[in-house]
Amino acid sequence: MHIATRHKDVEDLLIQCDSFDDLKSLIASDEIVEKIKRVLKEYEKRDELKKYGLANRRKLMLYGDPGTGKTMTARVLSKELNLPFFVVRTEKVVTKFMGETGLKLSNIFDFISEVPAVYLFDEFDAIGAQRGMDNDVGEQRRILNTFLQLLERDSSESFIIAATNSVSSIDKALFRRFDDVIEYTLPDCQQRLKLLKESLYTAKDLDFSMIEPLFEGMSHAEIKMVCADIFKDSLLNDITITEELVKSVISMHNARCRNIG
Repeated sequence: MHIATRHKDVEDLLIQCDSFDDLKSLIASDEIVEKIKRVLKEYEKRDELKKYGLANRRKLMLYGDPGTGKTMTARVLSKELNLPFFVVRTEKVVTKFMGETGLKLSNIFDFISEVPAVYLFDEFDAIGAQRGMDNDVGEQRRILNTFLQLLERDSSESFIIAATNSVSSIDKALFRRFDDVIEYTLPDCQQRLKLLKESLYTAKDLDFSMIEPLFEGMSHAEIKMVCADIFKDSLLNDITITEELVKSVISMHNARCRNIG
C-alpha cells in the first residue's frame, strides 16, 4: 500500500516499516509480556467485547530508557495482529508555524481512521509535553489540546502507540486518555542471559553466566549491538567466541561511549 494513493498530505509524515518480530522475540519483564498478551487477546475477542459495550485496548503509552523495547513492542503488535506498521515522523509533524502542527495531526488521524494499522508516535514528548512549561508560548498548549481531542474522538480499528524516554515531561492529562501505560526498564539478569544466548548462539562452549555481569547497565539494544560486534570479530578473524573476546569488545564499546559522552 502506498500512502500517496490515499492521502497525499501525510506521505511525508508517515513511514511504513516491515515487521518481522513476533511475541517470542520480545525479551521483557513478565509484566510487560502479560500486558501485550492482554492487548492481543482483547483484539481477538473485540467483537464479543462490543456486544457488551466494551472496547479493546488499542491506545498505549510506552515509556522508559532508550533501547528497552518500546519500538520493538509496536513491531510485535503489528506482526501478531497482521496489521501494517507506520512510524509517525514527529520531527516533520511538529513545526514552528502556528496551527500547522494541529492540521498535520488532524490529517494523520484521518489516515488512521481509514487505514487500520499500528501507528507509533515515537519521541512523543515533542507532542505531549506538559502545558505551562517554561518554554511554552501557547503553541505547545494548542498542539497538546488538539492531540487530546483527536485521540479521544478516535474510534478506528487502528492501534495508537505513544513512546517516550521522558515520561516526566508528559502532560498528566494524557495518561487517562490511553487504555494502558507500560513502563520499560533495563534488562535484568535473566533477560540479559536470554539476549546473550540468542545473539551469540554459535558460542557453544562459552559460559554465559560468567559474561552476563559484564553487560549490566546496558539496554536491550546496546547488548544486541555489542553482541553483533563480537560475532563480527569472530567471523572476520576466524576465531572462537571466548570470554576474552567478549571483554575486549566491551572495553572498546565502553571507550567509544566515553568519547561520545
